[in-house]
Amino acid sequence: MSAWLLLVLWVWPLVLSLPASRVRFRQDWAVGATASVAKPVLGPRRSALPWVALGPLPALVAVLAVPLGTELAMPWLFLGTQLGLDATARVYLGFTALLWLAAGLYTAYGERGASGHAGRFDALFLLAMTGNLWLIVAQDLFGFYAGFAMMSIASYGLVIHDGSTSALRAGKVYLVMALVGEVAVFAGLVLLASETGTTLPEPASVRDLSGLTIALLLLGLGVKAGMIPLHLWLPLAHPAAPVPASAVLSGTMIKVALLGWLRFLPVGELALPDWGHNLALAGLATMALALPVGIVQRDAKVILAYSSVAKMGFLMLILGLTLVQPALAPVGVAGIALYAAQHGLAKGGLFLGVGLRKHAGAPGSLAQALILGVLVFFALALAGAPFTSGAVAKYNLKPVLDAAEWTWLGGAVAASAAGTTLLMARFLWVMVRTEPHEESGWTWPLAAWGLLLVLVALFPFAFGKPASWATNAGPIGLGVGIAAAVALLAATRPKLLAPFIGLVSPGDLLALLAPLLDAFRQSGTTLLDDLGQAWSRLQALGAAGFERVFGTPVGDVERGLRQWSLAGALWVGISALLLILLLASRPLVAPDTGADAAAPVPTSTLLRKFRDRIPSLSLS
Repeated sequence: MSAWLLLVLWVWPLVLSLPASRVRFRQDWAVGATASVAKPVLGPRRSALPWVALGPLPALVAVLAVPLGTELAMPWLFLGTQLGLDATARVYLGFTALLWLAAGLYTAYGERGASGHAGRFDALFLLAMTGNLWLIVAQDLFGFYAGFAMMSIASYGLVIHDGSTSALRAGKVYLVMALVGEVAVFAGLVLLASETGTTLPEPASVRDLSGLTIALLLLGLGVKAGMIPLHLWLPLAHPAAPVPASAVLSGTMIKVALLGWLRFLPVGELALPDWGHNLALAGLATMALALPVGIVQRDAKVILAYSSVAKMGFLMLILGLTLVQPALAPVGVAGIALYAAQHGLAKGGLFLGVGLRKHAGAPGSLAQALILGVLVFFALALAGAPFTSGAVAKYNLKPVLDAAEWTWLGGAVAASAAGTTLLMARFLWVMVRTEPHEESGWTWPLAAWGLLLVLVALFPFAFGKPASWATNAGPIGLGVGIAAAVALLAATRPKLLAPFIGLVSPGDLLALLAPLLDAFRQSGTTLLDDLGQAWSRLQALGAAGFERVFGTPVGDVERGLRQWSLAGALWVGISALLLILLLASRPLVAPDTGADAAAPVPTSTLLRKFRDRIPSLSLS
């Protein structure tokens, strides 16, 4: 019976979305209502049951109660769906359900907003949760894609929830990129089913995938992972969405790309050096761009968004190296799953901490001091400081990094660790300078945040050996030293560093390409105007010609032709030519098939017959 929990864990939040929405579609779901949001409504947010916090409970039970290897076949769904729980899916399901629970408690008891839109947000929150949990346990192609699409589309409503101009712009970019990614993923999965002959691929059955299929899967899921240059949506959507939505977007949703790659690419089955090296280089490029751009941002949530892009780049690097050397797959797959879990919990704690810093406690209170202290702990864990979960998660991936062919890779990874430390230092600097506005009713959000704190604190002891606790000290120490020097410089000479803050807008490449896009838009507008004018002239000429030929009365045409000497001469010539052709086409003498057929006909006889045919013609 425990196998049915695999179905219940994602159907349950789907069912809860109806009572959570309060079925007030005319008020809550109207587009105009979204744009009319004015000011947040303070005070207790809800009095009903915390539906969003109840959604992930069956998933948590399934993590503890469902044995590994359990499968549930449902031939009646799609073309046949199968749910299952392997080791990687269990890790994903565990940290995903925990983060949805913490974000749900924050949403139910702490998230503020217009009361008329609470039901809409809760329903979309539960729909995104449904898709996220479904794709984790779906073993078949259709189940994975259905959950992926549900999660992506529902998240669009979370991004544009407050209806502000920036949120609508971020939602537009998110929706375009999400649909592009979904089309690529769908095409890749269809090709995968065609090439393997099954919708339930096994690891051995994906050995012979074509290059097009691999490319579509890498690019389609790369949009969700934030791969450069497909990351444009992420720095815009995360700060636009409410705090709990940002926590799950960054903590869980972007990591489903890794799960899809691990499940549908031939990881560990055969060496793919070309694809592996390309993916590893894409990961390095993602880190190299995200870290410096994130450091110069002003908004704390934008900084965290770029941190997520950088961390996903690191995991892409690890996956690429694993594709190059299949023997490393057991270590690489387990290490990627644990690193995703550590990053999801720590990043969720940081995003929720942004909201708590702004609202939970008066300025200078003990609560605010504790919040800042916990934020420092989460930031160190995300950077991979010694004796934190980040150090253990990175230590588990050392065999993959040490076996790489590139001798310079260790230096690049160390530089990225120092860069992440600087990024977290920048985040803490912004948080310290954030002025809180005390509100009531934050007990449950603080409790949920405390749950994440305990899990991140216990991570090194549960998943790491003592030898891994002190790792990564050199790059982190270097980053802390640079951050301290920069902080001192910023405190004593603020004008010296001020020009660099905000130098690159969120969305970076999109902002950098804006002048070029404007130039193309203006050029295209000019070209369209020119084509329109040319078409108008052609239409005018055609209309004038038509009027000249068919619009003149028949009598006038005949009168004009009679007065035209050249037309008359042509008419006489054409008539004479037709007459000659008529005469030449009819024989004057019937053919004779007798003995005298070859004898010549006298000329007088021909003239006589010609005169008989035209009596009025005189030849004398």
